[in-house]
Amino acid sequence: MDKRNIIPAAFLLSGILLIILSLIEGEAKIALFFIIPIIYGTGLYLGLGILLIFVSIPLFFFFSGHHRMRDKKEFTRGEQTQKESSYGGVIFIGPIPIIFGKDKTVAKKMMYLGLLIALILAAVYVAVILI
Repeated sequence: MDKRNIIPAAFLLSGILLIILSLIEGEAKIALFFIIPIIYGTGLYLGLGILLIFVSIPLFFFFSGHHRMRDKKEFTRGEQTQKESSYGGVIFIGPIPIIFGKDKTVAKKMMYLGLLIALILAAVYVAVILI
């Protein structure tokens, strides 16, 4: 992970942990609306958790955008090289992962990541139901 993303990642992780704590404490409940998981309730932990997650999203954009602007200013014409970039991602629509990637290796990595996230979400959901 890049050093610039430590602060937004800390906000995101803290928000997730606060939401889990609110579920454990009984301040929040989890339900399914068709296939979409919903967390609802009242309480300080849940409110702070949601707030921290929402604050982390613009922080990720701010810290990564600030870095790109600084790198553009340092770029000179003599250093132009062609780099092949690869990208990929996982989007969850309810419990169903949608995987995309530029090449097969990245798509395969995203498939494994999506499977891991789906298993973790299923385990958390089952654990919350049994509590």
